[in-house]
Amino acid sequence: MRPNIKRRLIMTMIATISLYGVLILGSQAELSPSEAKQLSQQLEELAKGVDSPYFIFINNFSLSLLMALPFAGPLIAGWIIYETGRYFAALAVMTDANPAFLALLPIFLVYGFLEFIGYGGMVTGSIIMSYKILKKQARVEIKYYLLTLLLFSAVILAAAFIEYYIIAVVQNFIGRIQNII
Repeated sequence: MRPNIKRRLIMTMIATISLYGVLILGSQAELSPSEAKQLSQQLEELAKGVDSPYFIFINNFSLSLLMALPFAGPLIAGWIIYETGRYFAALAVMTDANPAFLALLPIFLVYGFLEFIGYGGMVTGSIIMSYKILKKQARVEIKYYLLTLLLFSAVILAAAFIEYYIIAVVQNFIGRIQNII
């Protein structure tokens, strides 16, 4: 039995939008100045380690694999995305910016849009595989589940390349400004 691709795409879009809602919710978290500073420092440390698009990909792909776990994936995804939103809340506290704007910025820069489609696809794969396990149809579903993981991994890889390019351009721009000043 072949999967209903249209239904799976609709489920992926619903999961993607839901995850973005969780991100916005996390970005609205109330943080003390010390907590915001601590999260900002953690984010700076992580950013220092970004030396290639593959670093970004491995980080995001690892998280997305957790999101794809049958039964637990959607809960893990919600927690990961909420915590990511808290980093946006911390940046908002530290820069006095609007946290919702900061959380939406990656969508406007395209890479965030692609990342969340990848995450939504992984969560959808988790939900469908969980359902098929309960229906004792996992053997039939496994190849489609693996194809789902492969497809959305490619989307996450494309997002990592775009994100790395944006980081490199911004760092180059800041370096040039510092040389002028």
